[in-house]
Amino acid sequence: MASRLPLLTIENILRDQLQPFRCDCQVQDESRVTVRLYDEHDDAEQLTVFGITDEQCQNADDLIRLAQELRFELHATRSAMLAAPPAKSAGG
Repeated sequence: MASRLPLLTIENILRDQLQPFRCDCQVQDESRVTVRLYDEHDDAEQLTVFGITDEQCQNADDLIRLAQELRFELHATRSAMLAAPPAKSAGG
């Protein structure tokens, strides 16, 4: 079983790599990590990723790769939201 870096180290590396977003990491059932990204200005949650494995958090290089994947996912999510047609109001 792979051992991951301490949670505080994971948060610090991801925070450095994902600026200007604020990063919050939590451990789920001892073998998975959840990462939440928040907008730095209004604290709105921008992305949540569940189930990050210990193998993805073994060293700084792994976390830099993870940060790149999270940036890609964040960009894809935002692009999809911008491309979606506006919701119709219930009265219209």
